[in-house]
Amino acid sequence: MEDPYKLAASFARSFGETEYALKRSSHLRENKDVAEADWDSFARDLGPDFFATVVDRGIAKTLISEPPRRLMKNLQWAPEVPIPLANVQELIVQGVCRVRNSYLHGEKFTGGPDGQWTRDLTLIKEAHAVLDAAISWLNRA
Repeated sequence: MEDPYKLAASFARSFGETEYALKRSSHLRENKDVAEADWDSFARDLGPDFFATVVDRGIAKTLISEPPRRLMKNLQWAPEVPIPLANVQELIVQGVCRVRNSYLHGEKFTGGPDGQWTRDLTLIKEAHAVLDAAISWLNRA
């Protein structure tokens, strides 16, 4: 198995670089006194063709079909059965951003059911692939 920590650190670094660039471009959340990246506007700029391309290329099969869940206040993951992601906004916010948050907040590579490490690694690899594809997509425009 590939070193999950190295792959996750590489993804986190790319995510941070992207967030830095978003904050210094037209992707700042409105009505905030602090600078926060607006991942929703980033997703809108990517558009539905980007989502279709990700699906067609198969670079995020697990991320889209079995997206990461959220850890709730009762320390249960919800929803019990995740609903597949259906559009570019969900892919970026509920997919890529949620994977980043889960990793950086300590919820990846912690054990769990059999196969969880493999799933965590798959989600990180796919989220990184989507992020790289998104950057390339916007740079070509």
